[in-house]
Amino acid sequence: MAKINYLKVNEQYWDSNSELYHDAHPEHFDPDRHPSWGIWHLPESDLKIFTDDLPAGSRIIDLGCGIGHDTTGFARAGYEAYGVELSSGQLSRALGEGAAGFVQAAAERLPFRSGVFDAAFCDHGAFDFSPPRRLLQEAHRVLRPGGILGLCTYSPLLQMCFDNQSGTVGERLANPYGDTRMQYGGDVVVFHSTYAQWIDMFRDCGFSIERLVEPIAPAGGATYFKEALDRNWAEKWPAEVVWKVRKT
Repeated sequence: MAKINYLKVNEQYWDSNSELYHDAHPEHFDPDRHPSWGIWHLPESDLKIFTDDLPAGSRIIDLGCGIGHDTTGFARAGYEAYGVELSSGQLSRALGEGAAGFVQAAAERLPFRSGVFDAAFCDHGAFDFSPPRRLLQEAHRVLRPGGILGLCTYSPLLQMCFDNQSGTVGERLANPYGDTRMQYGGDVVVFHSTYAQWIDMFRDCGFSIERLVEPIAPAGGATYFKEALDRNWAEKWPAEVVWKVRKT
């Protein structure tokens, strides 16, 4: 693959598609659904990635916050929540309900001092669209010792079952395991990693792993992302993974 400026490509993509994306996902404007995890909006109050560890008032940063639906959700839950987003198009629609602030920046170059955050959050944000090792290094820098990083991204199984021609997820393995860590379909750049790659990166970047959650779609629940993923598939196999790691 020829070298491309993934930040520029992705910024232009989200600047151009932000309105269409959020028009298709009105649930992002529903405060009762946030903070939550993944494409099924599983409540943080159920998964408890942060809830049992962080007291009210803890400082948290949302990496690739979009319009800030989860940033404001954490603010309503009592946290001092900041959102960081690459796209001005996304931030132009940002919700401002109690958030400590929104900043336009690349998540691999955060405009914050070292050690100022108690936790970092990413739900299909920057970790889907940037090299994860760079993001882990930067998250480690801005977290205090013992700070928590929670991130949700697509599962390796989903990536293996994704049909690049049809743009859908099927019940047959379509791609080799660990085939690539960067994909560019002509409009947006995305990054994928295997479990082994994640574990090595966490270790190398100074994190210890505390939890790995492999959520499946709640049976009979709503479908929010209809573009590629069939609910029947996601009720049988995990489409996503949620990692909880801690700065050592």
